Amino acid sequence: MKEKELTTMESLKLIEKTIEQSRKDVAKASAQPFLVWGTLIIFTSLIIWILGSNIPANEHTNKWHLLWILMAFIGGVYQYRFNCSWAVPESIVSKVIGYTWCIFGISVFVLWAINICAINWGGISVKEIIPMTPTIILLMGISVAITGKIINQLFISIIGAMACAICAYFSLVYQGINELLCTAVTAVFTLLIPGLYFKFNNEK
Repeated sequence: MKEKELTTMESLKLIEKTIEQSRKDVAKASAQPFLVWGTLIIFTSLIIWILGSNIPANEHTNKWHLLWILMAFIGGVYQYRFNCSWAVPESIVSKVIGYTWCIFGISVFVLWAINICAINWGGISVKEIIPMTPTIILLMGISVAITGKIINQLFISIIGAMACAICAYFSLVYQGINELLCTAVTAVFTLLIPGLYFKFNNEK
């Protein structure tokens, strides 16, 4: 029996339906990673803030920031295991979102490396380097806005972008240990709330 050939309009509708289904699948699968990373960032930020706020003024709080390395290791192990068990078929939607967050992670590392090199070998003081926290928050806002747009969730894009813009401003104005509070708030609006939103929609 000869298979029916699809018209141009039918082909476009099929592609559109496939992309829309892929968006739903990716949103469903993204709930857990968003919640895990959001929780990790919030707890790490608050722990470092508490520890840093309760030490003598003449002591440095830099050593507590090493907890970020531990957090990245735990999150990396989780993400690797999650990717190995990824049940959603690979599509252009999942690829673009994956590339977006991969670029975010690489950008954060490059930013950190530039600042370290500038301090150690460039003769730049800590006050003259690129502000880490506001820049990372803005990068996260861009990543979340792109993710929300790709999966057709404007709510995620708007709340993430607005929260990051506000938190980036306050982290720049109130530099120091209190930047960590801005980081925690950012994680709430860019990772935790979207993760809960995805989870709630999945259970409907």
